[in-house]
Amino acid sequence: MKRILTISALTLIVSGATGAPLANDDASFYLRLARSLESFGAVFREVNTTFVDEVDPQDLVEVGIDAMLKHLDPYSTYMKVDETDDIDMLSTGSYVGFGISVGRRDSNLTIIDIRDNGPAKKAGIRIGDRLMSIDAVRTDTMSPQGLRPITKGLAGSIAHLRVMRGDRLDTLDFVVTRSDLPVETVGHVELLPGQIGYVHLARFARGTGLAVRKALSELQDQANLKGFILDLRDNPGGLLDAAVDVVELFVPRSSLIVSTKGRDGGDHRSYISNEDPIEPTLPLAVLINERSASASEIVAGAIQDLDRGVILGKRSYGKGLVQTMVSLPNDASLKLTTSRYYTPSGRCIQRIDYRTRRAPVVDPNGGISGVDSVHRVFRTTTGRTVWELHGIDPDSAVSDSTLPAALAYLDQENVFGQFATLYTANLDRLPDTFIVDKGLIDRFVQYVDGLPESKRSPFLADLAMARKKALASGWSTASLKSLEQAERSLDREIGKAILQNQSLVTERLEQEIRSRFATDEVRQTRALKYDPMVKTAKAILTSPQYRVILAVQVPSDQ
Repeated sequence: MKRILTISALTLIVSGATGAPLANDDASFYLRLARSLESFGAVFREVNTTFVDEVDPQDLVEVGIDAMLKHLDPYSTYMKVDETDDIDMLSTGSYVGFGISVGRRDSNLTIIDIRDNGPAKKAGIRIGDRLMSIDAVRTDTMSPQGLRPITKGLAGSIAHLRVMRGDRLDTLDFVVTRSDLPVETVGHVELLPGQIGYVHLARFARGTGLAVRKALSELQDQANLKGFILDLRDNPGGLLDAAVDVVELFVPRSSLIVSTKGRDGGDHRSYISNEDPIEPTLPLAVLINERSASASEIVAGAIQDLDRGVILGKRSYGKGLVQTMVSLPNDASLKLTTSRYYTPSGRCIQRIDYRTRRAPVVDPNGGISGVDSVHRVFRTTTGRTVWELHGIDPDSAVSDSTLPAALAYLDQENVFGQFATLYTANLDRLPDTFIVDKGLIDRFVQYVDGLPESKRSPFLADLAMARKKALASGWSTASLKSLEQAERSLDREIGKAILQNQSLVTERLEQEIRSRFATDEVRQTRALKYDPMVKTAKAILTSPQYRVILAVQVPSDQ
């Protein structure tokens, strides 16, 4: 861990009490540093001694620290001793908890995923349940991030969880025993038809490289693989070393995987593959989307720059910054952005340049410009063009949804999930004979018809708002009737879209309803059958198009 210099140590440096004379730039920097500390100390002293109300010095300092770090970027944070759980989880590869993932659904904290064989699922909690309280602490209005201090505890300790399920009037109470759970890095492994291996990687933590190696070996034992799909969609990242370990499985020994550079290009470090790959030539496809970030982008960037595989999906998030954990006094820690990372071709894919945000550059015409708008061109090993400063662009853009726009919006608003929760609320198990038939589709249409305009369509909500404003403004009867007619017409289109795409709606409802009871493996296997991005990846891996995408290109400027 880095050590933090105390104020007294800084004073010695500024005063030049020891060592060689400082260069002019260094002297200016330390002079400004000393003056800034003096000003901060003077304000802090005055506030604590003469402000009209008594203030807590510790709270005041923490507010100042938070404001200072917020000025830098969103990733630099000050953490007390009990706020480092997520970092510890990635570093140790395990955590104590209930085995649930939560998210905001219609302003309620809702179970959005649940671990097989985890304590919550064993107790009877389901996906779609709204979490009302834990040990009498109200949670339904909490943020997902605010829940962690309540869920943590010693392995073996119990907690009382209260949930609401569907439209049931009664709450359900569960006793859940906290367990020591391994971090799930490899979310799903499957041998797909056509001898294509598939691994979904959920995050990058300690042991991720070994987990992917094991999964790949298991797939190799099942078949002579014709291709391999590494799914990094929705993977927010994690440990840099774990990303390097994954890339090493596929690229030649001594390949540059990623490099990092600190302030002014200092603290430069290169990460080189030190092992022989277990699959050096197997056709490889990496799936990404707009929520693939950080370590996911390191993997995708290395595979792309080294022309080792094709990248499919949507442009990634664009986080090219590296954070370092620094120990602070009083058992606190500082997670500080200390460097940028660069893919093998030399590009940094950071989407937002916070230097420009802190100090905008004004051009001669009075506009504001900066490096955010600069997109430099780089070349892969075979000369393919790649771009800097906006994430990883896929080699082939593919949507991860086959639903038409009207139904995709319903899915985005969790309408399919809410209907599934209502349908299964009073079921202890799903009948073996269950199917999504015409009767269930009709029930779904009725359910959608009863939703607020904002849940059915953003355009319908806009029309409804426009009609209300027109009525309040005294518009003519004819104008109001025109708006009402437009509303009714759009409303009918939503129901029509459901009926015209019954096969897609049937599959989406089947997935959601069965997810309330099925294991994660069963849910994932079913979803993969209809996943358009996986279908595209399979087709590319087994066709000449794979070689065409990765073909050697001669830059036009040569």
